[in-house]
Amino acid sequence: MTNFIYFYGLLLLFFNINDARKPNDPLQGTNSICADVCTSSEAHVELDLSQPRIYREHEYVQIKLFQTGSGPCREPALLEIPLDTIGKHGIIKFDLDFGPVLHNFSIDIGFNDENNKTIRSVNVVNQQVSIEYHSDDENKTDIYEQSVTLLEPGESLSIFISNDWIFIDNEQRKQQTMRVDFNQSNSFLFNQYSSVKYLSIGLNRNINGKQTGIGLCLANITFIECYTDQQSALDIDVNNKTFEQYDLENITWISHLTYLDPNADIRECTAQGVVRLTFDPYGSRRIARFDLTMGSQIQGFTFNIGDSPTNNGYGGDGGTTSNSAEIHSNDNRFYVWANTKICGDTLLLKIDYNVIEPYDNITILISNERIELTNHRSYHQILNSPYLYALAKQNVTCNCFDSVCYPGVQPDNDVYFGINRVIGGTYRPGIGVCNAYVNWIQCKKIEVSPRIKPEPIVTTTTTTTTTEVTTVKVEETTINSSIELIDVTTRTLEHANEMIMTTEFPSLKIMTEESNQTHQDYSSSTSVSIPSTMVYFEEITTEQEITSTESMFDYMKINQANNEEQTNFTIASESINEEETSTVSVFSNRYRLFHLLANLSQDITMENTTSESILNDFNSTIIENDITTTTTTTTVLDSSASSTPCTLENLLANFVYHEYPLDKHKFIFCDSEGKMNIIACSPNYIWSQSEQSCILPN
Repeated sequence: MTNFIYFYGLLLLFFNINDARKPNDPLQGTNSICADVCTSSEAHVELDLSQPRIYREHEYVQIKLFQTGSGPCREPALLEIPLDTIGKHGIIKFDLDFGPVLHNFSIDIGFNDENNKTIRSVNVVNQQVSIEYHSDDENKTDIYEQSVTLLEPGESLSIFISNDWIFIDNEQRKQQTMRVDFNQSNSFLFNQYSSVKYLSIGLNRNINGKQTGIGLCLANITFIECYTDQQSALDIDVNNKTFEQYDLENITWISHLTYLDPNADIRECTAQGVVRLTFDPYGSRRIARFDLTMGSQIQGFTFNIGDSPTNNGYGGDGGTTSNSAEIHSNDNRFYVWANTKICGDTLLLKIDYNVIEPYDNITILISNERIELTNHRSYHQILNSPYLYALAKQNVTCNCFDSVCYPGVQPDNDVYFGINRVIGGTYRPGIGVCNAYVNWIQCKKIEVSPRIKPEPIVTTTTTTTTTEVTTVKVEETTINSSIELIDVTTRTLEHANEMIMTTEFPSLKIMTEESNQTHQDYSSSTSVSIPSTMVYFEEITTEQEITSTESMFDYMKINQANNEEQTNFTIASESINEEETSTVSVFSNRYRLFHLLANLSQDITMENTTSESILNDFNSTIIENDITTTTTTTTVLDSSASSTPCTLENLLANFVYHEYPLDKHKFIFCDSEGKMNIIACSPNYIWSQSEQSCILPN
């Protein structure tokens, strides 16, 4: 009785093993290859967070833009994707471009519960990239993976999210990747315990909107989906020399199942055969899947998958074609060989040992210039190379070893599958494959909408000119500064290399008086554009407070030379057809007002003097020009100031965000050079030092 139970248990084990040979879900584990092969060349959604502007939209995504005027790489947006539009095996790819400053949430992808507690998320906070998973079932183990080295300012990330697999890749540094695998019990999108219906994406903010962020400039979204028939295209029972074929158009038998020696003793899993598969490089049929069930004995060449009809192992193909890449086993070893276009010292790309063992289930995925193999134990290998399978009508070129150019040979999209033998002949046999299942993993075509043509940006300029006549005799020139705040709005097109924030600085009043002349007062209102602006503050002296008006100027430049400086102002207005230029010689250098660098080409230096006499005795005209400006810019304070928090000790401790004592709506960011950058929060947000973030006030 005991022996009967023992043998019954072995029999059940055998059938369970063989039941596992054919996957219940043919798409399980195909995320990597679907992402590599089936990604559309154009994104389905394209967003620019500098304007903000939508360049391409898609019915899968609900987009809410918040035009706050915060500046490039700061505009927030909230996206929602209904889960039923993705599909259980769908993949969402995010292509993200980041600017030079990363602060707080630049992207937050995932789900929150009704209490705004994070259930599952993928996010970038400052420069830390993390994947977080909290299951709704308390008995489940949470997943938390993070990387602080995956992203630097100015770089790009590609994030792939699916139901059972998340992959993050830094495009500038290919060795920097991050991967988390889920399973059916703790899937990311379609969790069985969750009631959420949408995948939410916060751009330059977190999902619930309580915290904003800085840094995400461009965001593109691409939808990827594979599909397949539940029934395999070809089911082969090697043991019994039978097969069931459902795809008669794209799969052809080159050599039907037979035994090497029909008169010899027949052992299990020894029948041989060769099959040809024809791919469609421009359609849906771009991936072939092979599931092999191994028997109790592994010996010789159990499988050989090659690009040439004469592949015979070890990289050879009988000189048929240069497109001759192949993979094969030999005993428990696994070999990968390049085609003869590689022109190297060897065609061997890879050899691994102990890959194929008795009773293994081997899955092989083949596509253009790519292979993937796993034994579902401890081995999983993915190789991409232009010297692998040529399945996109690549040319047949000369062989590097014997200079044969294959006259009359045309490129094809075929791959050959040898079962218990090499493709080219029966002289290299093998024993071990008992069952083989061949199927197509097909790319679903998801339509891409045309790009939205952006409307031209219209600038409206209003100019008012007022003239008053008076007579004054003065023989000196005075430059007065006012503490009245300015409002200049700056927009930039090149967001990727700029830090654009908000600050305030005093207005200027320039007076030149001349006797027996006319007093003219020009005032105008306009929008001023100064790209890539930095302001350095040192000292400000106020002599009198004046009423400011907005003035448009096209070009302003001041050159300072040693002790005797010549200052030229050129002020232009749409209603004025001539330029008014005033040259002022200044000898006092006691007070420096500010130093303005615009686009590394405009250098503006202003000196404040109190009733300095002019050597030249001349009559001058009174011209009052109040320049009122508000600029969205970065204020950089000299780190040598005694009050700077950007000390070496703080930088080494990565303590780079500090409160700004003069304004709760701003904060200080210390860059890698120790400079203080005063950065404004988004409108209505205030800085919280404890949370190291701009938050909505209670």
